[in-house]
Amino acid sequence: MTPTSSSKSATPSPEFRHEPEKSAIGRMAASLVEDGESIILDAGSTTTEVAKNLTGRHGLKVITNALNITLILGAEPTNQVHMTGGEFKAPTLSVTGEKAAAFFGNLRAQKLFLAVGGLSFDAGLTYPGFADLYVKKAMINAAAETYLVADSSKIGLISFALLGGVELVHTLITDSGLRDADRRAFEDRGIRVLTAETDSVRHA
Repeated sequence: MTPTSSSKSATPSPEFRHEPEKSAIGRMAASLVEDGESIILDAGSTTTEVAKNLTGRHGLKVITNALNITLILGAEPTNQVHMTGGEFKAPTLSVTGEKAAAFFGNLRAQKLFLAVGGLSFDAGLTYPGFADLYVKKAMINAAAETYLVADSSKIGLISFALLGGVELVHTLITDSGLRDADRRAFEDRGIRVLTAETDSVRHA
């Protein structure tokens, strides 16, 4: 039996949940980005934390489907920020669907920071709706390296629409709540695991 085979059903949660963990993940993810790199930032609360921690970078080429991330990183005049078209989703301030996916057809980025609704060894990467799948697949295909940014509460959750196995990602960036058994299971599948400590842990 796989470590997360006893899966839960994902239900929408308020954006303020797991804030310390998401903030720590955002700091760690941003530390992997250098000035001048080309990156894709998915929409979501954790990827927003990545964007907030990139405000000191210069000369980035950013592709995103999130309105708030566009505003955060577009404030730096040396950045080139490209936003997809598509169907607007108010809860995540994002656009989605096939038109959003088509935007990535002629693009190649060095790094993708991908969000997820649920993450399970049984079901793989899962999302709230089918429209999300078009965009996520296109993002993965357009990136040389895929970093999944997900707090440990997402592990074991299964959402509505299935994207594919966890092997779609190269690196998982999560928090120190990750179980040892799950870490080993990710690593056994060739996925690098980075764990970020929250402020409360670092300053204890």
